[in-house]
Amino acid sequence: MSAPNADKGARYLAQLDQALCNGSWSDIQELARKTDKHAPERRCFTLAARSEAQIASASHRPTSAASTTSASIHSLGELVPKLEEAIAAASVRHSEDAYAARVCLAELYWLRHESGSALQALSSNDERPAEDGNYAPTLGWLEVCDVKATFLRAASLEAGQSLGEAQKQYSQAAVKAPGSRTPELRVWTERLLARGCLFMKRNASPTLEVLSDTFSCFQAWSDFWQRSPPSTTSGGSSHLDIPRREVWKAYYDVLSKLLQYGLVSVFTNRATRSVLVVPSREFPDHEQPSAKIRLRIDLKRVELTYESLLLTETQFPKASQSNTEIEQWVEQAISNWKVLAGSDWTDHELGEGGKESLGRGVLDILYRSATKTFHSTAILRHLFTVHASLGDFDLAMHAFDSYVEIVGKGKARATKTGKHEIGFDSDDTAVLTAANALRVLCRYGDREDAEKALELRNTIESWLQLGESQPGPAMSLQQSTVAAAYRAIGVSQAQWARWTYEADARPALRADALSTLAKARQYAEDDMETSYSLALLFAESGDVSAAVDVLQQAISASTPADSEDEGDDHVPDFQRERDLVPLWHLLTLCLTAKDDHQQATRMGAAAFEQFGDPDTLFGESSNQQSVESEQRSSSLSAGLVDQMNNIEKAGFLQVKMTQIAMLELTEGSEAAVSVSHELLALYARLFGNPDRLKPAAGPPPTATSAAPAKAGGTLRSFAGSIRPKSKRSSQEKAGYKPSSLLSLPEDQEDNRSAQAGGANDVPIAITVTNEEGVATEKAPPHRLPFKLRGHHGDWREHGNLKSTRSVEAMQEKSSPLEQRPAVPLENAAKSTSGPDGHQAAAVQPAIPQSMTERSDGNPQQPLKGMQHNVPHDALPAPTGHGDQQPQQDIRLPTRPPGSAASPGVRLASTQDRKHRISLVVEVWLFIAGLYLRADLLDDASGAVMEAHKFVDVLEAEAAAENTNARGLFQKGWGGGKSVDHLWADVWAVKGDLSIAREQPWRALEAYEQSVGYFPDHSNGIIGLSNLLMDIYEEKLPVEEPRQPFQNARHDPVPPRPSLIQMPINHAESDKPRRRHQHPTPTEINRLAARDRAYMLLSSLTRLGSGWDDSEAWYTLARAHELSGQISKAKKALWWVVKLEENKPIRPWSDIGPGGFTL
Repeated sequence: MSAPNADKGARYLAQLDQALCNGSWSDIQELARKTDKHAPERRCFTLAARSEAQIASASHRPTSAASTTSASIHSLGELVPKLEEAIAAASVRHSEDAYAARVCLAELYWLRHESGSALQALSSNDERPAEDGNYAPTLGWLEVCDVKATFLRAASLEAGQSLGEAQKQYSQAAVKAPGSRTPELRVWTERLLARGCLFMKRNASPTLEVLSDTFSCFQAWSDFWQRSPPSTTSGGSSHLDIPRREVWKAYYDVLSKLLQYGLVSVFTNRATRSVLVVPSREFPDHEQPSAKIRLRIDLKRVELTYESLLLTETQFPKASQSNTEIEQWVEQAISNWKVLAGSDWTDHELGEGGKESLGRGVLDILYRSATKTFHSTAILRHLFTVHASLGDFDLAMHAFDSYVEIVGKGKARATKTGKHEIGFDSDDTAVLTAANALRVLCRYGDREDAEKALELRNTIESWLQLGESQPGPAMSLQQSTVAAAYRAIGVSQAQWARWTYEADARPALRADALSTLAKARQYAEDDMETSYSLALLFAESGDVSAAVDVLQQAISASTPADSEDEGDDHVPDFQRERDLVPLWHLLTLCLTAKDDHQQATRMGAAAFEQFGDPDTLFGESSNQQSVESEQRSSSLSAGLVDQMNNIEKAGFLQVKMTQIAMLELTEGSEAAVSVSHELLALYARLFGNPDRLKPAAGPPPTATSAAPAKAGGTLRSFAGSIRPKSKRSSQEKAGYKPSSLLSLPEDQEDNRSAQAGGANDVPIAITVTNEEGVATEKAPPHRLPFKLRGHHGDWREHGNLKSTRSVEAMQEKSSPLEQRPAVPLENAAKSTSGPDGHQAAAVQPAIPQSMTERSDGNPQQPLKGMQHNVPHDALPAPTGHGDQQPQQDIRLPTRPPGSAASPGVRLASTQDRKHRISLVVEVWLFIAGLYLRADLLDDASGAVMEAHKFVDVLEAEAAAENTNARGLFQKGWGGGKSVDHLWADVWAVKGDLSIAREQPWRALEAYEQSVGYFPDHSNGIIGLSNLLMDIYEEKLPVEEPRQPFQNARHDPVPPRPSLIQMPINHAESDKPRRRHQHPTPTEINRLAARDRAYMLLSSLTRLGSGWDDSEAWYTLARAHELSGQISKAKKALWWVVKLEENKPIRPWSDIGPGGFTL
């Protein structure tokens, strides 16, 4: 036997250390033997190495009858006295060997569930001793022992219920950042961090301090995985290990909590990786986006890691099983998506693609999760929700159809067996999902979708009956669920009453809808959408008083105190006020139907005033900048309108149009024309400059793209003023201010007025030229329910219908009340000048100038760097503000502020563009109507041509997508009208314009075009029918004469002119006509004209869009009278009287494209 060799001993000791660090347990025995031979003084370390090998062997392969070569964990007790003896012998000369043995002994105690003995073994010397310089140091294994000792000490403290000490150990371990240089070091580091993360999450109290420590621990776990590759040794699969998937899921839960409660993290000491979790609102405004971006990056990384592990380690279930973890993961991902897609997060903070890309990513998660589930109703339900929110309505309804099929079969099986199937949605969830689907069909769909909604009503009713018939209170449906179901059923009935062609079935449908909505209101009296639907249906049914009562109760019940329950820390998003806008608008129309115009004006203004300062709604400039600053748009803070979807924005636009209509009714057409520029400015603030909807490479500049050299009879650029230089009305002389419809504080008016006359690069700077002129008095017109036509087709004078005055032909002198303070010299140099060379004064718009400045960007682009919250200085000091000491600075909010509501629907790009173009066409046609009634016919023609251009653009885009004729005629999904419907609107207004110009044959052609594009167009049918009956009464010849009958532009205007001056022998016309045996072709044509008018009107009054049109019934009464049906004519006229008693200033359908839904 050879003598010990120190060099060999040192070499074998290093190899033994390396084998321990690598987890090469099969080599331990031989290396320990050689080390004992050449370094006998290190027997304590070799004993510890052999013990570690036996522990690893026992813990890897549990004891069984066949495992004769493996030791049981319980048989390791014989190692305890040996290790204690070796520790006592080596404590003096080789303290590092004793340290390794003590750690091994503590592990033995831990495996035997003797946590107290384990702590006693580790407490004898908490610190690792210094290495002996005489021999090669075992640095690798001692480093592993450090991590192992920390793990065993913390785990033993945790088992002994010393939670505070255990938390301290885990927190220190996260700060020390254990390494991963060797496989065993990586294994024990992973064990330590995994156990620490789950302990911190499981025992975290609801305070920001503890949440910060928890987040720090998970950050250490994430950093460890980013710098360390996965372990490939067998040591990583010990039964002591916590599954990595479980730790990543816990990390995702912590990040989700931060997201749900509006919290972000910030590094207080990067050297020690100390993290502080604070509410995002306490960050400075310029640091909030970066903090949110960090949270979004962490959430995305953890989401991808956990999903990869989950899908890899999860097997496809059997038909009788359910993958609960998959469905829980999907629920958490959907909850986070609802917050990220809400108003608190901007597209810039979400990264490339913004909320659109976020939604598509969630869809990918859902579809991947579906590959690991069998007929999961939860995944189908979420597929419907996310697809609908992204505007993929067809795919959403496909998912819902599958959902209904699976749930229906499951309910049928549950009815037979009496047991609820595992993994199926509850009755409440199923009914609510069906109600949401029905709401999507009625809100965004066309006639076919409304018909499908009516069929879906039967499914909801059957589920309601099934849920209410279940025995026991646990199986009954919640009241909120029943209320939502009845509301959806009532909305489907009311919506189908608008679309159905069966006039006899409409009263029954409306009665059923009223009954169903009233029942829904009994279950949820304060539900705003139910009240709105019921009030709108009452109003359309003619019971305006009942509608007013319902609206007053709903508005008074929805008080601001409802939102105070969310605590002082909640940042208001004005959701209640946003939901109330359609209710205020409906109440305004109801009051106009009751001829209470003063109260109606107040209610219309309340829709804007409820938001307080206009800057809250439209945004403001964060600092003072000069007009020539090129970066002034970047200093604008976003308003609430930037958080709204297009249907909400359209609601504000409709309220503004109603306000202008009321102004026209009370103060005259010229007063309404003078504020029409505010409507365009509001559209530009809500949807962006409408000129950007036109193709980039278009025709040469027109009247709306450049100011003409001679502005007579034309419109100026959209960036300039569309306000006519007409004579002021008497109200303006008395101090009338056009901007009173939506006024601003005086200091903001001065600032915005100075910027309104800026350079041409400002897209929507509203300016007007002051010129000399004399205003004429004109009495305010009363309500004219039948436009410009009198009884029997006589053409009633409205102002002066024959006048062809243009905008430029009516000069005015500015009222002293409209004069603004002098602008700075640099601003005055950039203000526009009028045709006479005088400097143009800026007219105060109805909305802040900042809103128009921001519209020069593409509205579909992400709002980079733009924050969607009200500036902090415009609100009371929040918690943590310098002027208000924090009261609860470490407590979490009482509930997640954004977890309740689902994100709004974001229409697809084509649907969104169609909706925007439809709205701008409606705005221009509305303005054309104002010009027409103000006798500004040339300007009305210019407005109609603007609308014509936009419809041309929409039709060209539809043709480029290979859309067929049916696609042009049907509205399809989303808001807005179809291309053919828009063409019908344009041609109908062209017909009205031709009537005002006394060009009946051009009007006839325009009305024919309108009806040709859209056969059910009310205005087109009424105008065409009146002209056809004029032909029958011989007020018009059957064929167009070659020469006009008179020159209306130069002939003097008679007191009550008729449309066509024809040499008719009235003496002979009063005599009874002798019936010819064979009618002449002229008589046949006249009869055909009358019969065609009767057919068109009879069909129109049976439709949902014309049954309550008093003008259509009035024209039908004329057709009955001409046909000799006097009794039917009387009935029609009595119906007209009834309709006129409850007719609003604008149609009920103009409240918004959402129909009976909010």
